Amino acid sequence: MTDGWALRAPCRGLHGFTVRESDWKTGADLKRLCGPQLGTCGPCPFHAECIATVKPAQAFFDGIAGGRLWCNGVVIAALEDVRDEELAEPKLRASCGTEAGAKDHVRHGERPCLSCRQAVREMTARRKDAKAKEPEQLQLDFVTT
Repeated sequence: MTDGWALRAPCRGLHGFTVRESDWKTGADLKRLCGPQLGTCGPCPFHAECIATVKPAQAFFDGIAGGRLWCNGVVIAALEDVRDEELAEPKLRASCGTEAGAKDHVRHGERPCLSCRQAVREMTARRKDAKAKEPEQLQLDFVTT
């Protein structure tokens, strides 16, 4: 988790969101071991980012990610206020990682992927820097008599 959001997440530095495979055999064991940590995700505004980073369904993840407890990539418990839209991983497109890629996601009704959001942030910062470096235009007022 190297993204900036991970440094601000309520779970930063805490343990118990995953367990060693040798410590559990069933979903009930996983709930018993990780379940108490699930409440930490309650106030977290980064559920979707967490899921996009961990990719629990693709990775057959066991543990807590995005306000949900996963067992072999399947949700077995979740906080009441989580939204299904958070589970949707954006489709990767040829233009991903660019500002145009972010616009492509939006055009298809998707939330932009992490690389597209980063590209937009970088482009916005470059534009802001370029604008700051532009010389001020002089405005001449002509007085007619």
